[in-house]
Amino acid sequence: MSLYAGSGDERVIRCDERPGSIVCGMSSPDDPTAASATPGSGEGPAGAAATGGGLVVPPRVLGALAAVACVVVALGAALAVDGRLDRHWVMRGLTLLLALGCAGVLAAENGRRARRIIAVVGLLMFGFVFPVTSTIWSTPPEIDFALWVADDAEAAAVKNARSVVTVEDVKRAAEARGGAIGSLATEKAPEVRGATAYPLIVRAHKDQGRPWACLSFENGLTAKVRAC
Repeated sequence: MSLYAGSGDERVIRCDERPGSIVCGMSSPDDPTAASATPGSGEGPAGAAATGGGLVVPPRVLGALAAVACVVVALGAALAVDGRLDRHWVMRGLTLLLALGCAGVLAAENGRRARRIIAVVGLLMFGFVFPVTSTIWSTPPEIDFALWVADDAEAAAVKNARSVVTVEDVKRAAEARGGAIGSLATEKAPEVRGATAYPLIVRAHKDQGRPWACLSFENGLTAKVRAC
């Protein structure tokens, strides 16, 4: 919008020259001559174009990427566990389903901010923390010892050209590493269990009871170790 300086003076005065003018304050926002945001100030379309806004990822794309990442992490963490151990597929599957549910909440177009925050936290917990920690904690010291004993017993059987690992192979391997097989006999439980047939109880220290692990061989040379 423009003003005239007065009678006989045809010089046009724009509103930006007199920002305090009452007439300029009453100008319509649709008026092309009204004062507008200065280019590059960050206000209005021109400012936004000049400053260049950041990349905005649509919620559906973000949710899809999160779901794919959860699947990759879940499979990678499960396959990282030694094949002779229980990979707990059921528990990992349920955890993955919860992570995918959080990804679905994140993909909602009209989701509230609080819901999106909860979804992100759920994705971190169910999609990353739980699978990774389950893999890390799958081999406590007693499980590691049982795996070493299984390797030594299998090597002894192969060395003697046998296709079956015997209980005696496991016993010698455990004793060579300072451990023993079978439960520790005590006054309350004098009967020794898990020392004559599979699954065998493998102890890392011959004078110590729990914690221990159970070791068995399936189909000759295929070892299976689990907590027991």
